[in-house]
Amino acid sequence: QSTEAVVSTQSTGKGDGSIAFVNFIGCILNCIYVLLYYWYTPNKTSVYRTVGGFILMLLGIHMYSAWMHTHPDEAINFIGLVGVFITVGMFASPLAQLRIVMETESTESMSFPLAILVCLQSLMWWWYGVIKDDGYIQFPNVCGTVLGLFQVGVFLYYWNSKPKNVSNIMSNV
Repeated sequence: QSTEAVVSTQSTGKGDGSIAFVNFIGCILNCIYVLLYYWYTPNKTSVYRTVGGFILMLLGIHMYSAWMHTHPDEAINFIGLVGVFITVGMFASPLAQLRIVMETESTESMSFPLAILVCLQSLMWWWYGVIKDDGYIQFPNVCGTVLGLFQVGVFLYYWNSKPKNVSNIMSNV
């Protein structure tokens, strides 16, 4: 989602609003998710810090790209690179559960449908980037496809494994 959002300036400038539309919907859904999470979490301070940090990061990126880059193409390149790093991080985030999966020899802490959807989604966005000849879309989505395939591989490897003692492992996390 992130890469497509930050590259939307470049892509919509080429007469292509599909990236902007997809990311507009993604932003609305993410805002709803954050609001629901905020509503139900007992640790509202953590939500304040995370949202505040996110807003400060966006402001910093905006100020840097607006004030330090005199040419629009330079700003687009900077924002595109930031989006690439954020998107690769987003695709890699489910792998944070990998240690738990390997120690328990169980994939109960991971979502198989999410791994499949990450593969399909990033594969389709990669192909879209190829068609549009846009490296800011291609690179992170190739990474997302590889990371998604790795997650699916982890599921297949531990598919029928019986979980080890999860309570001991979870208490050490």
